[in-house]
This record gives sequence, structure tokens and C-alpha cells, in this order.
Amino acid sequence: MRTLRATTLRPSDLRSLPKNAFKAAGVLDAAAAVGLLYMVLESQWVRRVDRRLEAPVDAADLDGLTVAQLSDFHVGFRPSFNLRATRKAVDLALAARPDLVLITGDFACGPHGRVELQRQLRRLSGAAPLGVFGVLGNHDHGDSKAPFVQPTDPQAIESCGVRLLDNATASVQVGAATVQIGGVDDTDGGHDDLPAVLATLDRRPSVLRILLTHHAAVVLRTEPGDFHIALAGDTHGGQICLPLPGRRVLLSDLSAPFAEGAYDVGGGRRLYVTRGVGTSMLPLRAFCRPEIVVFHVEAGAPAPAGPAGAPA
Repeated sequence: MRTLRATTLRPSDLRSLPKNAFKAAGVLDAAAAVGLLYMVLESQWVRRVDRRLEAPVDAADLDGLTVAQLSDFHVGFRPSFNLRATRKAVDLALAARPDLVLITGDFACGPHGRVELQRQLRRLSGAAPLGVFGVLGNHDHGDSKAPFVQPTDPQAIESCGVRLLDNATASVQVGAATVQIGGVDDTDGGHDDLPAVLATLDRRPSVLRILLTHHAAVVLRTEPGDFHIALAGDTHGGQICLPLPGRRVLLSDLSAPFAEGAYDVGGGRRLYVTRGVGTSMLPLRAFCRPEIVVFHVEAGAPAPAGPAGAPA
């Protein structure tokens, strides 16, 4: 049989325990600091996402059109580096030489930095020959869980050349084809009126119809054939995500039905939810870089089927 011997701690061993504990704590503090610094840096690491956007075959004049989507600047939120990220996002958008710029809400949430935001919006409007269009988000109406959020002045946005679509549509002509943009106001605060947008849709086969909404779930209230694509923001793509095997967990909204990226909602209803540019609550991102989206229009797609009994 083996004889078990009791281990006796020597006084020198006891003296080394606090020193080892302090070393371990120092390593953990350093790792936490590095992780925090990375998440701040990622919040500024704005990426460009390029995607194809199919236009109807009868809208051949739209072929080659470039459309940029930006969202969720959250200028005025403190603490954050959102203004810096916004400048980077605008630089990326302008480098794409967009014909049309679309903004899907949450321009600002406080007075800080709004003059600079206006300057960036003017840069966009001065470089997009077909114009800049947008809708408001919940922060723009002062509706938020974040503290000290203040409503955005729509006139301050529109004075920069951005046309805000308040449950309305706007059309731009490109040769014999048309791009019609429908804008639904914030749904969280009950400012939305989708039926008013649907009532003014131009359903001719030469029209590319795009829906702008801050909240993606609006697309569930549309019918196949209403829009060729819906663009949304709001989720920040999770902002801080956990990269688990096979999927990412989005901490901003664990139950978001449309978290980020491209979706086919059914019946040809296409949706893209952007991660947006800025941050909210915490000035951090993890495994979720901010982004702008550049759509390259390719004409020649068949017209989406309308709902049963409705004219195409």
C-alpha cells in the first residue's frame, strides 16, 4: 500500500501566495484592457459591403446604377467615437461614387456633433446626382432605452440636402426607367403608416421600388411584389456578438428576427439589414464591424409576382 503523506506549507510558500495572486490579477487586467481597446478600435473599423441589386427587365436604363445605404450614425451619443466612424463611412460611400444614397434612420441622439453631422450629410448630397433620401429612427424621435436621448430636428437634416420620407414615396427618373423610394417612419413609437406608402406605389414594370425603414419587421406587413427590396437598420448587427460554433449570438437583441445581412422573407420579398455605422449605450463593437452597403443595380430580373388576385 502507498503511504499518504501530509503536505505542510512552509512560511516561504505562504509569503508567495499574495505575490502570485497579484501576478494573476495583473495578467487578467491586462487581458481585459487589451480586449476593451480592441472593441473600441473595431467600432471604428468601418467596412464596405458590395451587393447586387436586381432591377426589372423593363428598367434597362438602371443597369450599372450604384446605390449606397448608410444607417445608425448615432451622432451625439456619449461616450462614443461615432462622429469619427461617420466620417469614415461617408469617405467609403463617396469612394463608391454613388448615384443614389439611402439612409435608414438614427441620424443623431443628442446635440453634440450635429454641426459635423450636417457637414457629412452635405458631402453625401453634393456627390449623389440622384439625391439622398432617408427615414427617421426611434432615436431621432427621442425614443430609446439609452439615457439623455434628444429628438433630431428633421429640418436640420433636410437643410443638408437629405429628403426625409415621412410615410411617403419619392421617384427619380433614369432614362425611361424609374427608381421609387418608399419611406416608413419609426415603428417603435407608432409613427409609421405603411398603407399610405403602399397607396402611392408606381407598379409599372419599368420601376424599381425600394422600401426604407428603420425596423426590418415592417417587411412582414408588405405583400410579394410591393417592393424589389427593403432596406433597414436598427440592430447594429448585434454590436457586441459572441462567436459561438455555427452561429453568432447578438447581445443587442437576442430575439431579433432579422439581425443583419440579406434575407428572402418569402414570395421574393428581399430584405437587407445593415449593421450601421455608430454605436449605442457602449462605444464598443465585438465581432461586428460597422459597415456601409453598396448596391450595384443589374437590370434584367423578372418582375416580382404580385399577391394573388392583384395586377402585376
